[in-house]
Amino acid sequence: MTTQLIFAEELNKLAFDKLHGAGLDQETAQKVADVLVHADITGVHSHGVMRIEHYCKRLAAGGLNKTANFSIEQISPSVAILDSDDGMGHAALIAATEHGIKLAAETGLGFVSVKNTSHCGALSYFMEQATDQGMIAIAMTQTDTCVAPYGGATRFIGTNPLAFGFPVEGSTPMIVDFATSATAFGKLLLAKESGKPIDKGLAIDANGYETTNANEAVTLLPFGAHKGTGIALAIDALTGILMGAEYGNHIVRMYDEYDKMRKLASLVIVIDPRKLGSPLFPVIMAMMVKELQAAPPAPGVEKVLAPNDIQVEYKAKCQKEGIPIKTALYQFLTS
Repeated sequence: MTTQLIFAEELNKLAFDKLHGAGLDQETAQKVADVLVHADITGVHSHGVMRIEHYCKRLAAGGLNKTANFSIEQISPSVAILDSDDGMGHAALIAATEHGIKLAAETGLGFVSVKNTSHCGALSYFMEQATDQGMIAIAMTQTDTCVAPYGGATRFIGTNPLAFGFPVEGSTPMIVDFATSATAFGKLLLAKESGKPIDKGLAIDANGYETTNANEAVTLLPFGAHKGTGIALAIDALTGILMGAEYGNHIVRMYDEYDKMRKLASLVIVIDPRKLGSPLFPVIMAMMVKELQAAPPAPGVEKVLAPNDIQVEYKAKCQKEGIPIKTALYQFLTS
């Protein structure tokens, strides 16, 4: 499996050209490209430009609205609902976060539910939107199912990711962004391609037994056993069920029924710490992060890392050397 290095500017243009060529207007295509390249440059390639071929296929089949018209219903001074009209989830979450920032600046809190949406990419992008403005942010979204509940033998919940963003004085923000499954489904696919085994506790086979054979694995397990299951269910409740959308196995599958709108739901919460009487919040966050990084490491561990440290280091390397992209993917983007 060969790769080549591409700088972010070129990759962004290639992504934009493909998405615009698939029927998205320039503004939407650019927003989606920005989110995808953000994922690649921070090492989350499972949510990067590799997804473009899928988006193009769904756009062509009618399972995504090329000309979506977003609308916002203001429920109260702090609460709103954004209807993304079955458009691109990346652009919808950008708009929801922008509105959440506006509400938080006025009232201290912006709670924006998103309905009639689709796959939105890496949640960390939207966290940085808020932290760039000195805000705290929380985001979550539902997905179609590929995870068994704790004690279950078949899929019932999605990877349902959850993210937090905190501004840090004089440094990059502290971003916490994770799926509620024990591993990403993309990593399972990568193990299948490479023929490598997977770790214990990550997946089960068709009969519900744990397996380390990637080719036998069909369903992921939740992280933290019952804890991951509970959080995934809570995310479905706070997104899909709250918005009158589907949940669990009722959600239209991402890699199936390409002509159907997926009708996903997401949630963005933005908090202005200054409105809550905490003008020194970023300063104290910086103190906490430094103390964490200075904590004595366990035997065999070089140093204790703060959330997002690995992504920050990866991004700096990519800015210097370029982003590694599979050659086959590059050929698709340039075709």
